[in-house]
Amino acid sequence: MSTKSSTTILAFAFCFLSLLSFAYSNNTDDKIYLSGLVYCDNCQLKSMTQISKMIPGAKVRLDCREGGNIKFSREGETNPLGLYWFELEKSKEPLDDCQVTLLHSPDPECKISHEVDPNNKSKTAPVATRKINLLEGDSVVSIGPSQRVSYPLGLVVEKARPECEQFAKARKHFQN
Repeated sequence: MSTKSSTTILAFAFCFLSLLSFAYSNNTDDKIYLSGLVYCDNCQLKSMTQISKMIPGAKVRLDCREGGNIKFSREGETNPLGLYWFELEKSKEPLDDCQVTLLHSPDPECKISHEVDPNNKSKTAPVATRKINLLEGDSVVSIGPSQRVSYPLGLVVEKARPECEQFAKARKHFQN
C-alpha cells in the first residue's frame, strides 16, 4: 500500500467525521461541535494506515484554558467507531487555548504510555495529546461555522505487525 492510499484513508476518515459531526449538530452559531478519532497505530508510523484500527471505549478529556488556568474540562468516551465528540458554547467557554488528551484505552495492544518524546522521533511514544484552537482552526479542520474535526489521536503498539513493512517502505520512498 502506498502513502497515497494512507492519505486517502485519512481523508475519508475526516470526511466521515465531519458528516457525523454535522449530523449531531443543529448548526447554530452559538455552539461548536468538536469530534475526532482515536486509533491504534499497528505499524509504529505515527499515522493511520489501512490496517490501523479504531479504539472504541477510549476515554478522552478536553481542557480549555483562560489566562493559563483551566477554565473548564470535559470528558467523553469514543463510540464503537472510535469517534468522540464534544458540544461547546461559544459565548460561555474559552475556545482558543484547548487540549484534547487521551486518558484511557481499553485495547490491550494499544495502551497509553507515559513516555515523553519532545522530538517526536520515538517509535512507541503516542500521539495522545493535541493542542487546539477551536476558533481559528489550529490542529482542527473547520467544517462550516460550527463543526471542528481534530486530527486523530493515536496509540502505538510495542511491536509493529509484519505486514507493516510495506507501509514503512512507502513512507521512506516519499520522504526522500
